[in-house]
Amino acid sequence: MRVRQQGNRTLRKTILIYCEGETERIYFEQLRILKRSKMVSVKIKNVKRSAIKLAQHAYRDSSYQYFDEVWIVFDKDDLTENQLEEVNQFCGEKGIHIAYSNEAFELWLLLHFEEVESSEKYPRAVLNDKMEQHLGVSRYFRHKADESIIAPIALRHEVAIKNCTDMMALRSTESRDNPYCNIHEMIRYIF
Repeated sequence: MRVRQQGNRTLRKTILIYCEGETERIYFEQLRILKRSKMVSVKIKNVKRSAIKLAQHAYRDSSYQYFDEVWIVFDKDDLTENQLEEVNQFCGEKGIHIAYSNEAFELWLLLHFEEVESSEKYPRAVLNDKMEQHLGVSRYFRHKADESIIAPIALRHEVAIKNCTDMMALRSTESRDNPYCNIHEMIRYIF
């Protein structure tokens, strides 16, 4: 990541991250605190919209103030390949970066605790069950917006980056089928 300069003075790079859920906001806020940098300023917003609407909102909202980069983070959920391609095209045209997971953000969180087989599917129910086991909670879906549960996970982000890198390297195709996650690339780049 390049840092802007004005004369002899180095300017902080400003990055705005739009998330579709509270779990994501809590996680990235914690990561921002952990990885404080004098060179990068990161602002995170939770916008409870999915994919294309999130991208459109990010474009409209970020145009009112200057940011060096804008990112959106979302779950693939039930998006079709055509809808995902529409998001990619819109973001490409508007200069918005994309980070997402298929099927849900919980795939990224699971990677903080264990390796994931690229040949297996990880539906939301399986992800929730695995998160319950690792976090020692019942009904994870009721706790996923609880800061005391989600924030400490960010401490293990290096493990998740390694596990995600390994998972993506073992994929046999270029498809974005479940399991898929590129959040590790965003974290390496920004933080």
